[in-house]
Amino acid sequence: MNPFGHIEIPTTNIEKAKKFYGTVFGWTFSHLPDIDYTLVHTGKHPNGGFELVKRISARGQVIAYVEVEDIEATLARVRKARGKVLLKKSPVGSMGWRAQFASPEGVVLALWQSVPRP
Repeated sequence: MNPFGHIEIPTTNIEKAKKFYGTVFGWTFSHLPDIDYTLVHTGKHPNGGFELVKRISARGQVIAYVEVEDIEATLARVRKARGKVLLKKSPVGSMGWRAQFASPEGVVLALWQSVPRP
């Protein structure tokens, strides 16, 4: 079973997004300067973040990340099931890797593989 582990909300302005979502939902935020990324805290743990974009796409889509053990194996299953890989496995600092794919209907999801902990 692979749970949702993270959501990513696109924004053109981090400060405005923080003000809006903080006011509406009471969320708090923390910045990771090493990868220039703002985490969203909706409960005990950060479980989301803001993706800084130049403009919001027509789809305005929030990206949900599914936690997987092996991104490459999962992308192979995506291809076999006639999905489309949109972003190959790519590192996110020293925390792990991400990838994105679209289902045959065009629904976009992302994958997350954490760096193994000793």
